[in-house]
Amino acid sequence: MLVVVALAAMILIGVLGVYQRLRADASALTGKLDETRLAEEVLQRIAEDIDRIAAPGFDAAVQVRNKIDNGFASAQLTLESKFYSGQPPQPRIYERVIWQTAYDMEEGGLILYRMHGGLNVEDKVLDENKSLEEQTLFVPTVSGLTYFKVEALDNEQSAAVWSKPELPKGLRISVSFAPMEEGPDGKWYVPEEKILQRTVAIDRIRAIAYRFRPKVMDVNDFLPPEESASEEPNQLEPKIREG
Repeated sequence: MLVVVALAAMILIGVLGVYQRLRADASALTGKLDETRLAEEVLQRIAEDIDRIAAPGFDAAVQVRNKIDNGFASAQLTLESKFYSGQPPQPRIYERVIWQTAYDMEEGGLILYRMHGGLNVEDKVLDENKSLEEQTLFVPTVSGLTYFKVEALDNEQSAAVWSKPELPKGLRISVSFAPMEEGPDGKWYVPEEKILQRTVAIDRIRAIAYRFRPKVMDVNDFLPPEESASEEPNQLEPKIREG
Protein backbone atom coordinates (compact mmCIF):
# COMPACT_ATOMS: atom_id res chain seq x y z
CA MET A 1 0.00 0.00 0.00
CA LEU A 2 2.87 2.37 0.77
CA VAL A 3 4.38 1.64 -2.65
CA VAL A 4 1.03 2.32 -4.35
CA VAL A 5 0.58 5.58 -2.45
CA ALA A 6 4.12 6.69 -3.36
CA LEU A 7 3.58 5.88 -7.04
CA ALA A 8 0.23 7.71 -7.05
CA ALA A 9 1.88 10.76 -5.46
CA MET A 10 4.66 10.76 -8.07
CA ILE A 11 2.11 10.49 -10.91
CA LEU A 12 0.03 13.30 -9.41
CA ILE A 13 3.10 15.53 -9.07
CA GLY A 14 4.04 14.83 -12.70
CA VAL A 15 0.53 15.58 -13.95
CA LEU A 16 0.41 18.84 -11.97
CA GLY A 17 3.81 19.84 -13.36
CA VAL A 18 2.65 19.28 -16.94
CA TYR A 19 -0.57 21.19 -16.22
CA GLN A 20 1.35 24.17 -14.79
CA ARG A 21 3.67 24.27 -17.81
CA LEU A 22 0.73 24.13 -20.23
CA ARG A 23 -1.07 26.86 -18.29
CA ALA A 24 2.01 29.09 -18.33
CA ASP A 25 2.50 28.56 -22.08
CA ALA A 26 -1.18 29.31 -22.74
CA SER A 27 -1.00 32.46 -20.62
CA ALA A 28 2.08 33.66 -22.49
CA LEU A 29 0.45 32.95 -25.85
CA THR A 30 -2.73 34.75 -24.83
CA GLY A 31 -0.69 37.74 -23.70
CA LYS A 32 1.06 37.96 -27.05
CA LEU A 33 -2.25 37.69 -28.91
CA ASP A 34 -3.76 40.42 -26.74
CA GLU A 35 -0.84 42.74 -27.47
CA THR A 36 -1.23 42.23 -31.23
CA ARG A 37 -5.03 42.46 -31.20
CA LEU A 38 -5.13 45.70 -29.20
CA ALA A 39 -2.47 47.29 -31.40
CA GLU A 40 -4.33 46.31 -34.57
CA GLU A 41 -7.60 47.72 -33.20
CA VAL A 42 -5.91 51.02 -32.34
CA LEU A 43 -4.32 51.27 -35.79
CA GLN A 44 -7.63 50.46 -37.48
CA ARG A 45 -9.55 53.11 -35.54
CA ILE A 46 -6.96 55.81 -36.28
CA ALA A 47 -6.93 54.84 -39.97
CA GLU A 48 -10.71 55.20 -40.12
CA ASP A 49 -10.48 58.74 -38.71
CA ILE A 50 -7.80 59.65 -41.25
CA ASP A 51 -9.81 58.29 -44.18
CA ARG A 52 -12.95 60.14 -43.09
CA ILE A 53 -11.49 63.54 -42.21
CA ALA A 54 -8.60 63.92 -44.67
CA ALA A 55 -10.93 63.53 -47.66
CA PRO A 56 -11.61 65.70 -50.72
CA GLY A 57 -14.35 68.32 -50.50
CA PHE A 58 -13.26 69.84 -47.20
CA ASP A 59 -10.46 72.12 -46.12
CA ALA A 60 -8.53 69.44 -44.19
CA ALA A 61 -5.40 69.83 -42.08
CA VAL A 62 -3.08 67.42 -40.28
CA GLN A 63 -0.71 68.18 -37.41
CA VAL A 64 1.84 65.75 -35.96
CA ARG A 65 3.99 66.09 -32.85
CA ASN A 66 6.24 63.55 -31.12
CA LYS A 67 8.11 63.60 -27.82
CA ILE A 68 9.63 61.38 -25.14
CA ASP A 69 7.42 61.21 -22.05
CA ASN A 70 9.10 59.58 -19.03
CA GLY A 71 11.18 57.40 -21.35
CA PHE A 72 8.23 56.38 -23.58
CA ALA A 73 7.73 57.43 -27.18
CA SER A 74 4.61 59.60 -27.14
CA ALA A 75 2.81 61.50 -29.92
CA GLN A 76 -0.15 63.69 -30.79
CA LEU A 77 -2.10 63.51 -34.05
CA THR A 78 -4.62 66.25 -34.89
CA LEU A 79 -7.06 65.81 -37.76
CA GLU A 80 -9.28 68.72 -38.72
CA SER A 81 -11.69 69.59 -41.51
CA LYS A 82 -13.40 72.94 -42.14
CA PHE A 83 -16.22 74.28 -44.23
CA TYR A 84 -17.22 77.84 -45.12
CA SER A 85 -20.60 79.45 -44.57
CA GLY A 86 -22.12 82.89 -44.24
CA GLN A 87 -21.56 86.17 -46.05
CA PRO A 88 -18.69 86.72 -46.33
CA PRO A 89 -17.79 83.01 -45.99
CA GLN A 90 -16.20 82.22 -42.66
CA PRO A 91 -14.36 78.99 -41.80
CA ARG A 92 -16.03 76.70 -39.30
CA ILE A 93 -14.80 73.44 -37.77
CA TYR A 94 -16.74 70.58 -39.30
CA GLU A 95 -14.85 67.83 -37.49
CA ARG A 96 -11.78 67.64 -35.28
CA VAL A 97 -10.20 64.49 -33.87
CA ILE A 98 -7.11 64.41 -31.67
CA TRP A 99 -5.26 61.23 -30.77
CA GLN A 100 -2.58 61.62 -28.12
CA THR A 101 -0.83 59.67 -25.40
CA ALA A 102 0.11 60.72 -21.88
CA TYR A 103 2.16 59.00 -19.19
CA ASP A 104 0.23 57.51 -16.30
CA MET A 105 2.15 56.93 -13.09
CA GLU A 106 -0.22 54.29 -11.75
CA GLU A 107 -0.19 52.25 -14.95
CA GLY A 108 3.53 52.70 -15.48
CA GLY A 109 2.92 53.29 -19.19
CA LEU A 110 1.01 55.40 -21.67
CA ILE A 111 -2.72 56.00 -21.95
CA LEU A 112 -4.14 56.73 -25.39
CA TYR A 113 -6.77 59.48 -25.47
CA ARG A 114 -9.16 60.51 -28.23
CA MET A 115 -11.00 63.80 -28.55
CA HIS A 116 -13.80 64.30 -31.06
CA GLY A 117 -15.41 67.68 -31.64
CA GLY A 118 -16.98 69.90 -34.27
CA LEU A 119 -20.35 69.89 -35.98
CA ASN A 120 -20.08 66.28 -37.14
CA VAL A 121 -20.58 64.65 -33.73
CA GLU A 122 -20.66 60.88 -33.43
CA ASP A 123 -23.87 60.74 -31.40
CA LYS A 124 -26.08 63.69 -32.30
CA VAL A 125 -28.78 62.69 -29.79
CA LEU A 126 -26.47 62.58 -26.77
CA ASP A 127 -24.01 65.30 -27.78
CA GLU A 128 -26.51 68.01 -28.74
CA ASN A 129 -27.29 68.74 -25.06
CA LYS A 130 -23.65 68.83 -23.99
CA SER A 131 -21.68 72.00 -23.53
CA LEU A 132 -18.69 72.84 -25.72
CA GLU A 133 -16.31 71.82 -22.92
CA GLU A 134 -18.05 68.45 -22.53
CA GLN A 135 -17.94 67.83 -26.28
CA THR A 136 -14.17 68.44 -26.41
CA LEU A 137 -13.15 66.15 -23.57
CA PHE A 138 -10.28 63.71 -24.08
CA VAL A 139 -11.66 60.22 -23.56
CA PRO A 140 -9.21 57.43 -22.59
CA THR A 141 -9.49 54.58 -25.07
CA VAL A 142 -6.80 52.12 -23.99
CA SER A 143 -3.98 51.93 -21.44
CA GLY A 144 -0.73 50.03 -21.15
CA LEU A 145 0.95 51.36 -24.29
CA THR A 146 4.73 51.41 -24.28
CA TYR A 147 5.24 52.98 -27.72
CA PHE A 148 3.17 55.42 -29.80
CA LYS A 149 4.68 57.33 -32.70
CA VAL A 150 3.18 59.16 -35.67
CA GLU A 151 5.23 60.21 -38.70
CA ALA A 152 4.18 62.33 -41.67
CA LEU A 153 5.32 61.01 -45.06
CA ASP A 154 6.12 63.39 -47.90
CA ASN A 155 8.26 62.61 -50.97
CA GLU A 156 9.62 59.41 -49.41
CA GLN A 157 10.74 61.38 -46.34
CA SER A 158 9.35 60.97 -42.83
CA ALA A 159 8.89 63.85 -40.40
CA ALA A 160 8.26 63.66 -36.65
CA VAL A 161 6.70 67.14 -36.74
CA TRP A 162 4.16 68.34 -39.31
CA SER A 163 2.44 71.71 -39.13
CA LYS A 164 2.30 72.69 -42.81
CA PRO A 165 -1.02 73.88 -44.27
CA GLU A 166 -0.86 71.25 -47.03
CA LEU A 167 -1.55 67.61 -46.33
CA PRO A 168 1.24 65.03 -46.24
CA LYS A 169 1.19 62.12 -48.67
CA GLY A 170 0.53 59.72 -45.83
CA LEU A 171 0.90 58.95 -42.13
CA ARG A 172 2.80 56.10 -40.50
CA ILE A 173 1.50 55.09 -37.07
CA SER A 174 3.54 52.84 -34.78
CA VAL A 175 2.02 51.18 -31.70
CA SER A 176 3.22 48.62 -29.18
CA PHE A 177 2.03 47.13 -25.90
CA ALA A 178 5.14 44.98 -25.42
CA PRO A 179 7.19 45.55 -22.25
CA MET A 180 10.36 47.56 -22.57
CA GLU A 181 13.75 45.83 -22.43
CA GLU A 182 17.11 47.05 -21.24
CA GLY A 183 19.73 47.33 -23.96
CA PRO A 184 23.51 46.82 -23.72
CA ASP A 185 23.97 50.55 -23.22
CA GLY A 186 21.67 50.55 -20.18
CA LYS A 187 18.82 52.33 -21.97
CA TRP A 188 15.30 50.94 -22.04
CA TYR A 189 13.54 50.51 -25.34
CA VAL A 190 10.80 48.53 -27.11
CA PRO A 191 12.20 45.89 -29.52
CA GLU A 192 11.56 46.85 -33.12
CA GLU A 193 10.04 43.46 -33.97
CA LYS A 194 7.35 44.06 -31.33
CA ILE A 195 6.22 47.41 -32.77
CA LEU A 196 3.24 47.26 -35.14
CA GLN A 197 3.19 49.82 -37.93
CA ARG A 198 0.57 50.92 -40.42
CA THR A 199 0.93 53.40 -43.25
CA VAL A 200 -2.24 55.28 -44.19
CA ALA A 201 -2.39 57.21 -47.46
CA ILE A 202 -3.98 60.65 -47.43
CA ASP A 203 -6.82 61.06 -49.97
CA ARG A 204 -6.50 57.63 -51.56
CA ILE A 205 -9.09 58.46 -54.24
CA ARG A 206 -7.10 61.33 -55.71
CA ALA A 207 -6.23 61.24 -59.42
CA ILE A 208 -2.90 59.50 -60.04
CA ALA A 209 -0.93 60.49 -63.13
CA TYR A 210 0.10 57.57 -65.33
CA ARG A 211 1.28 56.87 -68.86
CA PHE A 212 -0.22 54.13 -71.02
CA ARG A 213 2.35 51.93 -72.75
CA PRO A 214 0.61 49.60 -75.22
CA LYS A 215 2.04 46.17 -75.88
CA VAL A 216 3.12 45.31 -79.42
CA MET A 217 1.41 42.06 -80.32
CA ASP A 218 3.60 39.29 -81.70
CA VAL A 219 2.59 36.21 -83.70
CA ASN A 220 4.01 33.99 -80.94
CA ASP A 221 1.40 35.39 -78.54
CA PHE A 222 -1.32 33.55 -80.46
CA LEU A 223 0.47 30.22 -80.92
CA PRO A 224 0.13 27.25 -78.56
CA PRO A 225 2.99 26.90 -76.07
CA GLU A 226 4.54 23.97 -77.93
CA GLU A 227 4.67 25.99 -81.19
CA SER A 228 5.87 29.29 -79.79
CA ALA A 229 9.47 30.45 -79.67
CA SER A 230 9.66 29.77 -75.91
CA GLU A 231 8.64 26.58 -74.15
CA GLU A 232 7.40 28.46 -71.08
CA PRO A 233 4.82 31.22 -71.76
CA ASN A 234 5.66 32.96 -68.49
CA GLN A 235 9.22 33.48 -69.70
CA LEU A 236 8.16 35.44 -72.81
CA GLU A 237 9.38 39.03 -72.72
CA PRO A 238 6.71 41.36 -74.13
CA LYS A 239 7.80 43.90 -76.68
CA ILE A 240 6.95 47.38 -75.44
CA ARG A 241 7.09 50.60 -77.37
CA GLU A 242 6.94 54.06 -75.91
CA GLY A 243 3.43 55.52 -76.07
